[in-house]
Amino acid sequence: MFAEFTVENFRSFKERRTFSLVATNDKELLESNTFEAPKNQRFLKSAIICGANASGKSNFFDALVFFLDFSVYSASRKQAGDPTYAEPFILSKQTESAPSSFEIIFFVNNEHGETRYRYSFTVDQKQVFEENLYVLYNKREVMLFSRKFQEITCSPRFKEGARSKPFVRNNCTFLSVCAQNNGTISKEIIAYFRSITVLYGSSESYKKIFFDYTAKKENKAAILSFLKYADIQIIGIETELIPPSVDLSDDAISTAVKNMRLEKVSFGHTVYDEETPVGEEYIDEEDESAGTQQLYFYSEFILWVLKKGTALFIDEFDIMLHPLIIEHIVKLFNSPETNPKNAQLVISSHAVNIITNKLFRRDQIWFCEKDQYGATDLYSLAEFKVRNDATYSKDYLRGKYGAVPHIGKFSPADFE
Repeated sequence: MFAEFTVENFRSFKERRTFSLVATNDKELLESNTFEAPKNQRFLKSAIICGANASGKSNFFDALVFFLDFSVYSASRKQAGDPTYAEPFILSKQTESAPSSFEIIFFVNNEHGETRYRYSFTVDQKQVFEENLYVLYNKREVMLFSRKFQEITCSPRFKEGARSKPFVRNNCTFLSVCAQNNGTISKEIIAYFRSITVLYGSSESYKKIFFDYTAKKENKAAILSFLKYADIQIIGIETELIPPSVDLSDDAISTAVKNMRLEKVSFGHTVYDEETPVGEEYIDEEDESAGTQQLYFYSEFILWVLKKGTALFIDEFDIMLHPLIIEHIVKLFNSPETNPKNAQLVISSHAVNIITNKLFRRDQIWFCEKDQYGATDLYSLAEFKVRNDATYSKDYLRGKYGAVPHIGKFSPADFE
């Protein structure tokens, strides 16, 4: 399970800021919106991040993507001398050349039950400065390895690290190298990082894997059920592989082109003769409404994490979706009936009307706000003294919690 993520000096995050899915002591929506973990700790099933445009919400998701990608793939994808692509806060002379720092606290299911890890690294655009891995053992944190540049210390509990030290470059993580060398603990952690899904930007890069998922009969049924749940009038899904529309007899065509395939998805709709259903008509995915396409795109990931009990992060979740659909998807995660494995959903959204005390606890509502120097602050509603019957959305739009745009004056004369 996902507990906390901390970022410092990355894009618009100048100071150290922590996002947490650890539940506070509030009793509101305790049984529905939280779940109990080892040591009587409780964790949140969902959270929403709100804020003005350009407040840093997307940078939070970018930070998580960078952290996961660099943690998992830096050993396999980077050659000596390759840049790390860390992006420091550039609006301050004190940070523009300083390294960026990241830390995550999480739990992994294994033969020992729920094991708590804390992993962190500090990196600039050329090299790793620090890297640390700790495990909670007998109620105290125990160091598994600690790295200062290329000097690495491994504890006896992390025996797999000894054989990996010679292979660590300065632009990759020790964790990823240990996993490459088949280390038990490192592979377990890397597998958890890979289970975290972050969706942001264009959906094009996901289409290949998504088609393969939809093509399976059992998955089609689940996706269809999900779309019907969202009141999308679709009665069937068809998938088809179409050969490339080129003359394959031409010797000049490369092998890559010959192996190309067009993946076509279409959705079935009922055809009526006046009010009587008389058949079905299938419409190509690209001819469906933008909202239907977006919901279909999200469906695989939502269904997958609910089935596996993993974490899903979605930036700008409200794009092309009705607020009531967003609300009911959040309810899927908050409900013990539809989320028995305690999957976690974190979204950013401008659909502030769903921020109510009926759907969210105070610790589930987060805000991003930029200060006058362009740096992002990240904080939760739990930091405010708020009455249980408060109208969160109205109070937020009034500016009571900050993180709203400050609209200035505008005149047609500005065009002159």
